[in-house]
Amino acid sequence: SRATSILSNPFYTGLFRYGGELHEGKYEPIISKKLFDQAQEMLKLRGKPDRKPLNDPQPFCGLISCASCGMMITGEYKVKKQKNGNTHEYIYYHCTKKNKSVKCTEPCIRQEELNRQLSSLIQKVSLPKDWAVELNRLALQDHGKSAQSLTACVKEKQDKISSISIRLERLLNGYLDQDIEKEIYRAEKGKLLLQKKSLEEEIYNLSHKQNDWLEPFQNWLEVAQNIDKIASDSDLF
Repeated sequence: SRATSILSNPFYTGLFRYGGELHEGKYEPIISKKLFDQAQEMLKLRGKPDRKPLNDPQPFCGLISCASCGMMITGEYKVKKQKNGNTHEYIYYHCTKKNKSVKCTEPCIRQEELNRQLSSLIQKVSLPKDWAVELNRLALQDHGKSAQSLTACVKEKQDKISSISIRLERLLNGYLDQDIEKEIYRAEKGKLLLQKKSLEEEIYNLSHKQNDWLEPFQNWLEVAQNIDKIASDSDLF
């Protein structure tokens, strides 16, 4: 389809095909090579049948297993209508009981009760404050050292790019001297250009995002310290 053709075109990463060969463009890439590769993986998955959706997806479906038989827990939405016209809505969780060799006798549980039990468990794993302080200290220490290792890492990738450039030049000379067949030249050139593009993006990411982990980690420490309060004050569902 046209959409597949567009998503498979490396033009948007700064590379373009001409005469059956892959070339480096002089224009600014629209998307990263990493995103392009992810799109190719998604295209491979096209055509595979989707899983049948549940009538009402529940938050913990697929995350909790039965303590008795080990099978997964699933959620079920129920509506109860009384004779006087009142309607009550409930959500129950229960074992899928897919293990035929085990007769699971675990009953279903109301969402409200499961919420209470999980909140009680979560409150017990709150991160102690002194641990959080020490972890933050170590994180700041690593953050300071990362700049030192960054230079060496970038240098290593730059050396690889230089090596690829030399190989591309030798490949071209071999093709011009008619030592290499046209199809082999095109295929090898394409592989080397893709490797070069990936390395260039890795250098860019290292130079601009090497400390992106620190703030999310500190946010996690903040949440982990207060998870007991969050669990007691919030509805998990």
